[in-house]
This record gives sequence, structure tokens and C-alpha cells, in this order.
Amino acid sequence: MSETSEKLLYIISAKKEVTWLSFKETFDYLYNVETGVREENTDKDGIKNKRFQVIRALDSLGHCDFNFSDDSSKSKAYAAPPLLVRLPSAGFPQAILAGARSPTTIQQLSDACQSVGNHINVEIQEQASELGLIPKRVAVQAEDVRELQAIASSLSIPFIETPSAWSLLHFAASIDDYLATLKWSNDPELKWKHQTFHPISLQFIEETDANIRISRYSHPSRNTKICYLWQDERGTEIDLDWGRYAVLKALRRNVLIYDKRRFTMAVPASANLPRLLERALTLCSGYAATYVKKLPHEPQIKGFKLFSAIPPQIAEMTAAKLGQTLLHQS
Repeated sequence: MSETSEKLLYIISAKKEVTWLSFKETFDYLYNVETGVREENTDKDGIKNKRFQVIRALDSLGHCDFNFSDDSSKSKAYAAPPLLVRLPSAGFPQAILAGARSPTTIQQLSDACQSVGNHINVEIQEQASELGLIPKRVAVQAEDVRELQAIASSLSIPFIETPSAWSLLHFAASIDDYLATLKWSNDPELKWKHQTFHPISLQFIEETDANIRISRYSHPSRNTKICYLWQDERGTEIDLDWGRYAVLKALRRNVLIYDKRRFTMAVPASANLPRLLERALTLCSGYAATYVKKLPHEPQIKGFKLFSAIPPQIAEMTAAKLGQTLLHQS
């Protein structure tokens, strides 16, 4: 097993919080070590995209929280407190290890499991090969929920009997809740260079004539972007993840695919879920979403993230939160 995949979380956990610059430098160094690429030969766009994927995965797995600001010096990554997260799976109760981690954490967990009973099963697996620098999935299976509670108590970490996937889904806002918080304005559109979200390809293109649209503007002097939702010549600043689904809902464009035989949910990579909803799906299995280039049901969409072990009720509830109707495909 690769130890490099653990080191990024080890470093953030040891410091508890790191600045964005420190996170970026640490990630880039470990990425070059993992890939064997010399720093001067690094593909800057490639490493930027990979860094973004890892940030999403660390957040959705419950290991870290990220706070981004227009002022990059104020942007930080935080290690979440360690805890056992119960999975919403049938059969024997299972939980995964989330949050901060040190080089001794997994051994301490194994010892705690042994102290509760020899029948406790600890499973340690690498994440998908394309997800470098994502820590291993550490899962515990017991015969009774009280045994999971005893293991957590032995480690002095929390364990909540209700699966976090359910709690997060019930806590998360819906698209209507989010839109109700926006403040609309009749101010003229920014004159900055921008691209507009295309609801069929789900890509940003130079222009579109839709009545409702989301445009992403590049600041003329700073390396920052801002998104606005426009409808009937009124505009409002909007979070990109929510904004795309606001447009898709208004146009009745359904893009979420569910395979009820394999309990797999496919989400377009170019239409990421809002953070809490993505974390809820990820904490159904403890595996970060994997990537496929395309699916035959939606050939015009380039790239999907696949979430595994998603119960039908959670898939339906996630779609409903976003004003989507699930596309049931095999």
C-alpha cells in the first residue's frame, strides 16, 4: 500500500489548520513525489485540476474542511475531528474512520477493535488509483451497534448511531431554500470577460441566449472568478454548484443517473453537487467518487462522477433537493 496517499492528511492533521499557500505547496510536493515528475516538468493545469479533485474528495469524505476567501491569504484547510461514521448499509453495522489521522491511528483502531472482540472486522483499502493523495478507506464491521460505540469510546472519539448520510441530507438546504436567500438586483451586467453555462453540454461557453443563465466572470486584475445568475434582466451573485442546478431546474433538464441494481449514482463532473449533498453520497460507502469519461445515456456530457452503495431513498432525496428527477438506467 502506498504511504504517500496518507501523508497529506497526516500533515494537515498535525497542524490542525494550514493556510492555502501551505496546502498548495505541500500538495504539489507530494504529487510530484507520487508521480515521479520533476517540479520543473510539472503540468500546471494538470496539477491544478488534480488538486481541486483532492480537495473535493477530502471534504466529501469528512477528513477536512476548506474555507476559501477572495483574499487567498485568508483561505485555509482544517482537519476535521476524528470520528467513526456509520454507513447506511444493510446487514451488520459498519462504520468508516473519518477526520484527522496520524501514522498510529489505524493501529490504534485495530487494537481497540481487538479489545472489543476478535470477530470485529477491520478493512483497509486504497482509494481508486486515479485519486492519489486520498487516504485509505478504513472500515469497521461489528455484530452490534453497541460494539461500534465501545470502539469509539476506547479511542475517545465520537460515534453517532444514525448514519451521517441521512443526517446531512435532512440538514442540507434544497435548491428552493437556497434561491430564497438570494438578493436580486437590476444593476447592469459586469463588463469583465466571461463565459456562460450551457445546460445541454454542461460546459461554459462564450455565449448563450437563454432567458435564465449563469455566467462566470474573470476579474480583470486579480486571478479570481465570480458567478452571477441572470433571469429577466435581473442578476444575483451565486455559488457555482447551486447555480448550475438552478438553471437545470428552471429548464427541466435532468442529469442525475441512478442504477438501482448496482446502487450507483452518476453525477456530471461538470455539475458538482453542493458540498453537503456530495458528502452525504460519499459517506454512504466511504469511497471517494470515481470518474468515467462518458455514459451512453448522456453522450453530450463529458465526464461523470460515480458514487457507490447509494440506497434508493438517498438517491431520490438528493435529486429532490436539487429539483431533479432521477434518470433510472442500468
